[in-house]
Amino acid sequence: MNVEVFLTGSHVTEEDVEGRTVVVIDVLRASSTIITALANGARAVIPVADMDQAGKIAMNLDPSTYLLGGERDGDRIDGYHLGNSPLEYTPDVVEGKTIILNTTNGTRAIWNARNAEHLIVGSFLNADRVVQFVREAGLDVTIICAGRNNRVALDDALCAGLLLHRLWEGREPEYVSDAAHIALTQYLHDRDRLADALRHSNHARWLIEKGYGADVEYCLQLDALPVLPYYRENRLVLYRERQPSESVG
Repeated sequence: MNVEVFLTGSHVTEEDVEGRTVVVIDVLRASSTIITALANGARAVIPVADMDQAGKIAMNLDPSTYLLGGERDGDRIDGYHLGNSPLEYTPDVVEGKTIILNTTNGTRAIWNARNAEHLIVGSFLNADRVVQFVREAGLDVTIICAGRNNRVALDDALCAGLLLHRLWEGREPEYVSDAAHIALTQYLHDRDRLADALRHSNHARWLIEKGYGADVEYCLQLDALPVLPYYRENRLVLYRERQPSESVG
């Protein structure tokens, strides 16, 4: 199994995702929000690249069936029902709803990877479930760290490193990409103080300064939600466990 890692989502091409299992990571906070929304009963999450796309989709839906969620500069977009805080996506708010989600980094990375054979969303919250699916799928893998404003985000890189460590069962293959080696090496360096390393990342400190410290603590939980957002028909839904006669996906 070949594994490629992109430490930001800005240079991913269609060729990088076609025929592969793709994992998109945006720990702070889009991935964590998507995982939480689906775990709490949302019908689906539609990731979009910008506000225009969100508006066009919303125009074709019954207003009682959807919620607009998203952020710019970390805060809720004016006129939207929800921001990008996973703590807002409680069962009483999202159950049965379709969420149209528009974020600065994460949803754009998902949208750009939409032609993958399998496209899933990962974070610390569902890391074990992600590794399980990747192994079952048996395809080459592309891990895309959404990053922050086209720059590397430590939180995403550490999550990628964690996934690699588990996927390779602690033994790095002889030949890996530089980006995969960097992610794994950073994770191994920080794993014994992982939460502190994440809290002191640039992105986490920025969110804490903006008043989203509770979001940061929530997103650092490891394997708290063993669910898997799976991209199908332009939306993310909970992956349905396959039956013995079915193939993955």
